[in-house]
Amino acid sequence: MVRPHSRTPGPWAVVGVSIAALGAVTFAIVAIGTLAPKLQAALGLSRAEIGVLTSLIFVGSVFTSRAGGRLTDSLGPARVLGFSLAAFAASMGLAAAAPNAALFMAAIFLAGLVYGGVNPPTNVVVAGRLQRRLGFFLSLKQSGVPIGGLLAGAVLPPIAVAFGWRIAFVVGVAACFAAAAATPLLRGAAVLRAEGGLADPPLAGRQLAGLGAFGFVMAGTQWTFLTYLSLYLTEQLRFSLSLAGLALVVAQGVGACARLVWGWASDASGRRILVLLVMTGAQLTALELLAGNPGRTAVWPLLALAGFTIVGWNGAYYALLAEQVGPARVGRASGDVLVFIFAGSVVLPPLYGVLVDSAGAWRPMWAVAGGVVGLAGLILWAGLRESGLAHSLATNPEVEP
Repeated sequence: MVRPHSRTPGPWAVVGVSIAALGAVTFAIVAIGTLAPKLQAALGLSRAEIGVLTSLIFVGSVFTSRAGGRLTDSLGPARVLGFSLAAFAASMGLAAAAPNAALFMAAIFLAGLVYGGVNPPTNVVVAGRLQRRLGFFLSLKQSGVPIGGLLAGAVLPPIAVAFGWRIAFVVGVAACFAAAAATPLLRGAAVLRAEGGLADPPLAGRQLAGLGAFGFVMAGTQWTFLTYLSLYLTEQLRFSLSLAGLALVVAQGVGACARLVWGWASDASGRRILVLLVMTGAQLTALELLAGNPGRTAVWPLLALAGFTIVGWNGAYYALLAEQVGPARVGRASGDVLVFIFAGSVVLPPLYGVLVDSAGAWRPMWAVAGGVVGLAGLILWAGLRESGLAHSLATNPEVEP
């Protein structure tokens, strides 16, 4: 039995603030990959070290995401989200002012420590307000991630060319402070509580293993794609930085739309795990086709397919998570699986970067990434096939939009 507490803001305020929060932090994070050629030249970084930069964001988040989920349940989503966004912006501001690579990396790591408090509050407020079409609205909320990346790819390269990479970073800092200023709109957001408390773990061991492993690979693959796309296109296909930024815009734009499609499909079919497995198969196909070294023309439809699958996975995944644990446990469960999600974002980009450096070619990275994605789909299916996929939210009181 769960019950809502507090007076709730409107559904579009909940979704709008959540989109702005995720979009702003992603804009700042994707700046690393988008401006990778500039950072490489200014700070003397290898391709693997560029991958480490993005990973540093998620290293810190591995340590703080569980705490972020629990603080969201105890202090309220508005407070946790507002503080996290403001602290993240301040940390990225330090990175923009850093005089050398070591201090730049330290500031990025500090940003990662507070990034762990960004995702759980947005999951909680959407689950508390929009339960009936949870897959669609979680996907709509998660569309802030590719939208932020899309804007980064479109806006930052010309700013960096005209004014330098530091000024481009400051634009991301300003976006995060603006999103933090909007979080008071979430005060009084509905948070569902379980009668009798939440002493038990929200996910059983097999559930956590299946969802965690899948999130590990999907997040790691997504950030590998976003981090190295600009370098891949400029090195392999001789794209200019601006044209590579446009390619990132295409992939992120398609990904934003794809999140809505996958979320809607998971709601309409009622078979969220099947939808995720279909998405996994399409993602594997996109990666293996990229491994075939397409030409400058053929790469565009492949980037669209990659964006549709690699960037589009997140909303349907969180809907499956909420369905597994019930909306009263979304905050804690989000914190638990985010440990795996952030760990994948830490581990896979630099590993794939080392593979590219060792092989002296991009083909092995895309081929291996496709195989790992296929394995992740099998692990998800094995972990959840006996864990109550028929679980329904129908017994919970619904809060209509």
